[in-house]
Amino acid sequence: MELCDTNKCTGCRACMNACPKEAISMGHDKLLKTIPVIDNTKCVNCGMCKKACPALNESKYSKAEVCLAAWTCDKEDQKTCSSGGVATALSKLVFQNGGKVFGCDFDKDFNLTIRPAESLDDIERFKKSKYVQSSTGDSYKKVKEYLEQDLEVLYIATPCQIDGLLHFLKKDYEKLYTIDIICHGVPPIEYLKQYIAFLKKTYKINKIDDLSFRGDNEYYLSMISDNKKVYYEKSFFDLYYDLFLKGIIFRDNCYSCRYAKIDRVSDLTIGDYWGLDKSSLHKPYHGRVSEILVNTAKGKALLDKAGDYLYTEQASLKVAIDHNEQLSHPSVFPGDRNVFVEAFKGDFIKASYKTAIGKRIKKVIMKKRLKRLLKGFKSSK
Repeated sequence: MELCDTNKCTGCRACMNACPKEAISMGHDKLLKTIPVIDNTKCVNCGMCKKACPALNESKYSKAEVCLAAWTCDKEDQKTCSSGGVATALSKLVFQNGGKVFGCDFDKDFNLTIRPAESLDDIERFKKSKYVQSSTGDSYKKVKEYLEQDLEVLYIATPCQIDGLLHFLKKDYEKLYTIDIICHGVPPIEYLKQYIAFLKKTYKINKIDDLSFRGDNEYYLSMISDNKKVYYEKSFFDLYYDLFLKGIIFRDNCYSCRYAKIDRVSDLTIGDYWGLDKSSLHKPYHGRVSEILVNTAKGKALLDKAGDYLYTEQASLKVAIDHNEQLSHPSVFPGDRNVFVEAFKGDFIKASYKTAIGKRIKKVIMKKRLKRLLKGFKSSK
């Protein structure tokens, strides 16, 4: 049995979840991105995996006709959410009304997995942007179980993961709400894990409990240990972060993403509302603002129930499209992508240092190391 070309595979795991013989596991290719691996001793050639694969089957798209500017009504969430807090607000709405909410968070080993929230504390952990690919794990199967129990389910993920879920389910469920996040592309999780190990070794950090990709108003990578920041760097000076922002370390399929357009697979699409003139808002607001693309009647129905959780007002769809490239086309393939790929032999740091960004930041890291050594030398006198 053969599945789609690995360059088209999004790593959604729909095939793995659909296999009745558990003959599919997830492995890695030479660039360490997750791809399905078939155990031919278990495979019975039933074809269920192919039927569930979004890359091998047509997807159902809905064109966004309405754009909303939005932010959470919760004052604390306004401070702690990466953007306007739409995902958190709608998650609380569904959860507090007895439904199931799926989001992603890091475990202690920095695996990033989509799972159901068991409490409001879990929804708190689902907050914040995570610039790396998450695993859908067995979440597709759990979604189906909850839907068959007649529960409302809210599933928040990237467009390709949403499409994987929909192909796995094979039919529409009235109580399933899907929200996709406007996605620029995702690096393999192994890159981030290697980078964390590198930072721990370089800066002699014993352990890292949590990380964040957003500061108060800027793009900063911060790492927390025992409730203290042990690493805090602006994106331009952080190796992983700047490579991400420049689009050099995404999965291959991200550069030809078939979801990077105004036609969407989800009920709602959310993201930062770049380009918004806040003075044009009917309600004065100086915090972070999200954009919501309303793609389906079901998405509108969910928003209609969220009045106590979420403030929304109609805004310009054109502004949203003009300032968010992924609503028009996939991320552009950068020149240094080839440099990274050709240099990659399993070591993320070594390959990164071959790029122009890597060469620049390597000098920054060396200066920091020297400064630490000199500081240690002076204090020992």
